[in-house]
Amino acid sequence: MPPHMAAHHPSAASMQPPHHPTMHHPHHDLDCDPRELEAFAEHFKQRRIKLGVTQADVGNALGKLKLPGVGSLSQSTICRFESLTLSHNNMVALKPVLLAWLEEAEKTAREAKAAGGDLFGANGERKRKRTSIAAPEKRSLEAYFTIQPRPSGEKIAQIADKLDLKKNVVRVWFCNQRQKQKRMKFAAGMVPPH
Repeated sequence: MPPHMAAHHPSAASMQPPHHPTMHHPHHDLDCDPRELEAFAEHFKQRRIKLGVTQADVGNALGKLKLPGVGSLSQSTICRFESLTLSHNNMVALKPVLLAWLEEAEKTAREAKAAGGDLFGANGERKRKRTSIAAPEKRSLEAYFTIQPRPSGEKIAQIADKLDLKKNVVRVWFCNQRQKQKRMKFAAGMVPPH
């Protein structure tokens, strides 16, 4: 069992010889830092989307990696890891597992690219990759949205230029944000007053 997983395995203590002190993994302290976990979760999400892989694909692929003590995970678990809504201990335990998957997936992608193939294409169809907007650009978009939730086409083009995003990505983001606001208002209206 890799040392970084030993702390999270229930029988880890019984697997070590009694005279051997507990091994200290050099990156363990870094792995526990919430800022490091947050940065890794964002990096993981960006890389996963760039690879064109869904959260469910990741969960299923983990079962095929045959990592000790790790089977398939649900799409919901991967989603909660990326959105930082798992417990700190679960985040710490999942990080090395997801890092192992990411390294393997990127290696496979490089090999597929070198061979001229497509990594996750099915039946020769080319699926449009989902656009992921990084946190700083997302904060800027949210600030623009607060000022003007329905910008003109010209304003969308200006925002896209300034943030170095495609015009269509910005247009769709504003549209999705307006829908999200509608859903939130609708949900708030459904909650009985206290």
